[in-house]
Amino acid sequence: MAMKKICLNLALFLLGSIPTILAQTTVSGTILDETGLPLPGVNILSALETNLGVISDIDGSYQIELPNAAQDTLVFSFIGYQTQRIPVQGRNTIDVTMAIQQQMLEDVVVVGYGVQRKSDLTGSISKIDNEQLTRIPTPNVTQALQGQVAGVQITPTSGRPGAGAAIRIRGVGTTNDNTPLFVVDGMILSDNTSNLDFLNPNDIESIEVLKDASATAIYGARGANGVVIVTTKKGSFDKEPTISFNSYYGWQQVTDRVDVVNAAQYAQLTNEAAVNEGGSPPYDNPEQFGQGTDWQDLIFRTAPIQNYNLSARGGSERMNYSMSFDYQQQEGIVRGSDFERFSIRLNNEYQAHPNITLGHNIALVYDNRLNGPTAVNTALRSSPIAVPFDENGDFSSSTASISSTGNIEASFFYNDNTSFSYRGTGNVFAEVSFLKNFRFRTNFGLDLSQSQSESFVPVFEVSPIQQNEESRISVSQGRNRSWLWENTLNYQLDLGDHRVTALAGVTSQEAFNEFLSAGRTNLIGEEDALQFINAGDETTAFANGGAGEWSMLSYLFRANYTAFDRYLLTVSFRRDGSSRFGQNFRYGNFPSVALGWNVTNEPFMYDQDWISRLKVRGSWGLIGNDRIGNYESVAVITSNQNVIFGDNSVLENVQNGATILALANADLRWEETEQYNIGIEAGFLNNRLTAELDYYNRTTNDILARIPIPDYIGSQSNPIVNSARVRNQGIDLQLNWQDDIGDFSYGINLVGSTVNNEVLALGGNRSEIFGGFVQGGNLATRTVVGGEIGAFFGYQVAGVFQNADDLQNFPTRGTESGPGDLRFADLNGRDDNGELTGQPDGVIDEADRTVLGSPIPDFIYGFSVNARYKGFDLVVDFNGQSGNEIYNEKKAFRFGNYNFETSYLDRWTEEGSSDFEPRVTNAGHNYIPSERFIEDGSFIRLRNITLGYTFPKELLGRANIQNLRIYVGGTNLVTWTDYTGYTPEIVNANNPFDTGFDAGIFPIARTYTVGINFSF
Repeated sequence: MAMKKICLNLALFLLGSIPTILAQTTVSGTILDETGLPLPGVNILSALETNLGVISDIDGSYQIELPNAAQDTLVFSFIGYQTQRIPVQGRNTIDVTMAIQQQMLEDVVVVGYGVQRKSDLTGSISKIDNEQLTRIPTPNVTQALQGQVAGVQITPTSGRPGAGAAIRIRGVGTTNDNTPLFVVDGMILSDNTSNLDFLNPNDIESIEVLKDASATAIYGARGANGVVIVTTKKGSFDKEPTISFNSYYGWQQVTDRVDVVNAAQYAQLTNEAAVNEGGSPPYDNPEQFGQGTDWQDLIFRTAPIQNYNLSARGGSERMNYSMSFDYQQQEGIVRGSDFERFSIRLNNEYQAHPNITLGHNIALVYDNRLNGPTAVNTALRSSPIAVPFDENGDFSSSTASISSTGNIEASFFYNDNTSFSYRGTGNVFAEVSFLKNFRFRTNFGLDLSQSQSESFVPVFEVSPIQQNEESRISVSQGRNRSWLWENTLNYQLDLGDHRVTALAGVTSQEAFNEFLSAGRTNLIGEEDALQFINAGDETTAFANGGAGEWSMLSYLFRANYTAFDRYLLTVSFRRDGSSRFGQNFRYGNFPSVALGWNVTNEPFMYDQDWISRLKVRGSWGLIGNDRIGNYESVAVITSNQNVIFGDNSVLENVQNGATILALANADLRWEETEQYNIGIEAGFLNNRLTAELDYYNRTTNDILARIPIPDYIGSQSNPIVNSARVRNQGIDLQLNWQDDIGDFSYGINLVGSTVNNEVLALGGNRSEIFGGFVQGGNLATRTVVGGEIGAFFGYQVAGVFQNADDLQNFPTRGTESGPGDLRFADLNGRDDNGELTGQPDGVIDEADRTVLGSPIPDFIYGFSVNARYKGFDLVVDFNGQSGNEIYNEKKAFRFGNYNFETSYLDRWTEEGSSDFEPRVTNAGHNYIPSERFIEDGSFIRLRNITLGYTFPKELLGRANIQNLRIYVGGTNLVTWTDYTGYTPEIVNANNPFDTGFDAGIFPIARTYTVGINFSF
């Protein structure tokens, strides 16, 4: 009976299973790309069964078993292609043609040593494509990035043609070099050539800016200042060639002038200064001089800028290619400053075997420059009473009228200073795929450059202060060489719900640089001299030179894991060994870990439609900075030091010896930056509105700095040791709105970043570091624990002494002050415990100096609007910053009767006439560092407006033209700022202690352009 019951139950079970077994449906098919070729590696997932999926094979075919085919939907997805959702509806065969996703470049991001889906990304990376880069006509790539990347401050170093820009990613993190690491097509640029000035913007496909530790730790010892990865354009396999021609022509003008007084006002102020300093007024009737000479009018000009770019891209079944030629010519808005650049780029890939790819990316660049005299400073200081030429047409030579500055026209005439450089950079690579999931890549890169500058000065005499008695020539040359060899192994496993990618590699790099300069005087021919060194007097010859070399060996690893397209994990590690550091700390280890969560891929989010994307991510990591000299860890000894033993009148007592210049430091190690980052990425209304918000906390430890040592040790220079600590923290925000309304589409983009910089320690028992050398030998910045790097430091201005009673009632700075001079605030009163009370102590001395502001902005931002209607397109860009100050050094610099800025017209002349601008003097009490010279550096600038028209394709097709666009534009059109200089963007790219000082910068140009983009 029991046996019968068991058999009956088994039969009922089998009968009940028959519907399930019969419901299993096999669906198969072939997946092709747009050209009809099989597409392997496509993910095919069941929408009902979240754990069920397959991948198409090398022929593009697939097969999947579906339990409930009638109600199921297949989801086809592949990187770079539009995801397709196709209902099965009981079918057994479903063939699919995948369409290329137009926004592919936005969905795939270049990371260190590879690419990654944006949805799988756990690091903070910003991407800028070619269209954003080329809409601003500039020969410099970095300047084109300005205002487009959250967390990145880009400041032009000068308006001089061909000048670059300083890049600061998430603040100033070190007291040394804060320049980020640049990587171009996999080639890591060495310190001596670490810039993007050689790149042609038309050749660039995209730029990725890596900001947090998860993104930069793969670059280890060189990632602390951030990483900028440049990817240049490539061709495509099996694509007909496309020939493109892009060109623009423009006119440049100075954007703003510095307001200086006219000749009559200058004479009046000069008279007052002479009387105030105890002298006699030099001019009897100031009004007779009228307006006088506007020297700024003489040095500035409307200057052309032009660019021509020709490229060809395409490919066959086994090769693709990208070739381009670019010519850039820019004259400066200041006479005597010109720039010219030629560049050629060849990017090719060869499919030597289905599993073997070879290729190269090569750029060759030549540029030359005409380097004019320092005309801007001279123009601001030159007397408006002076004239460039006398009645005979010769250069004016009156020393009184040119106020000890020299005649600018003569400076232009006798200037002969040129420079040129050659640069070749690129790489060759081979990539081999094997065992289905592995890919090995070997890459060898080379960066070579050579530069030369020549300066010739003939014999001339304009005035006693502007003459040259002996012709002279000087020539200097520099060479840089860097090679990089990288070998990496990639592993990729895709199981549908689980994806793993791993990277391991070994890299090595070596860099060498040298320079040589030489010259002679008294050349044959004087003014028409033979401009060669051997044409000079050999007894006047001089020479100088030097060289440096460093090398690095690195091991790297990174793993990415994605589960169910929801949970993300990234782990990376790099070990770097550098010749720059001490033998006890030659190697450094740099790990990072990051987590991410794609919230919108969770099942509980499927039923909502108001949020289309939501991802939360966080990261931690350690990264390094190695920007110091090549030999700071070893002792440096110099010879040829003569020492006298005995009677100094006896020649035999003079002995040759050697001495120590710098001490060895075997414990010298990396600067180490620890960074935390928390980010949110969100999309709303079907991603019409997207947002990215990041909070970062970045602390740099063991900052490399020179620490004073006692003189009796005998070292000429202070040693570099690991000492200081600096923290930067803030928020990066990017908002983007994109929408289409019929034929009209538009977009709005906003980026903004806050920066809070704080020095946590200085080390070496130091309480402060001074910098910012200004007139009179004063130092105008002070860096202390709890403050910002390079903060302005001086006296607060409490007013102007109005009369003798004020001199009795208010504390004075020694006996220097008189009526009409600045009155400084008395801040250093202390209690019995020595603590500052903020109450006066009755004396103005150095202890009353205080922080006057910072050159580091609190907030940087950019804002842009773009719109399209049929063939028309419009782009408007703004950028700006706030919360920073500028030291107006050009106003403070006075060693003679230089011209005056118009603010001097508000000077004190008698009691009650002014309580903020002192009486006129040329030196002394009123020119020491104080609030008088601190100005607000906040600004907002209309960076760019471009209006274009693209002709209809149906019209162009008759002439076999793919694209034709014409446009007009304007750059740096208007700047709203309270600063009284040429530009509020002031930076010292090499020294954070000396930044924010404006001694008369080469102005930024306003540019108007017309251009054409043409392809067939």
